[in-house]
Amino acid sequence: MSVVRVIRAAVAPLAVVVCAALPLAAQSLPTPEQLAARHDSLIGGRAALEAHKSVRMVGTFAIPAMGVEAPLEINKLRPNKYLFRTTLGPMGEILSGYDGANAWQIQPGQAPALVTGPAGEQIREQGDFFGDLHDFTRFKTVETVDATEVDGKKVYRVKMTRANGDVVMEHYDAESGYSMGGVMLVETPMGKMETHFSYGDYKTFGRLRMATRVVQRNPQFEVVIQVVSVEFDTLDDAAVAAPEAIRALIKP
Repeated sequence: MSVVRVIRAAVAPLAVVVCAALPLAAQSLPTPEQLAARHDSLIGGRAALEAHKSVRMVGTFAIPAMGVEAPLEINKLRPNKYLFRTTLGPMGEILSGYDGANAWQIQPGQAPALVTGPAGEQIREQGDFFGDLHDFTRFKTVETVDATEVDGKKVYRVKMTRANGDVVMEHYDAESGYSMGGVMLVETPMGKMETHFSYGDYKTFGRLRMATRVVQRNPQFEVVIQVVSVEFDTLDDAAVAAPEAIRALIKP
């Protein structure tokens, strides 16, 4: 689901995007496979990702309601190592990552922790170097449910149901073919929280095309992520290594 996939596990986000259903015969709806294949092709496809060993994204992380805007760094090393970093001024540093075997996070006001269960699985998914490409085998069922309007654009809504019953909705722009975001449940310290994602400002970096603006909303606040630059093949293991406080928690 575009660049936002590497961000979900680090923050508990979003509010509500208002959708108005449009009448459309079910048999005229494109299949989830057709919609996903079109989007994945537009962003470069697997071949574009296979040409690289690492990717580094730099930008900003903002919580407008709190007047916070901070530098953001996301590092991914093929096949499945990842690190997310931002510092929210006096609030402190937010770190999250996956070392190929362990998911972990460091949040302001909380002890460094290894993350397991559904929350750990969400972080693990961030580490998948090819995670921006659709893989419906992760879901029990997938279906295109309708055509609707989101933010004034016609979209197709795809419903993806996980084995545990959790539902992820993804919205595809009917005109451009790009994923526009969607709705999903995100694991937070307060439990599962419905999170709405909006993707935009797709730009080309090398052979890849990415959404450079991601807005996440929940009933409490909004997070805005802006990607400014993308670098390929500049990272090594040290760039995605967990800090010492996390390594001390990992059993040999």
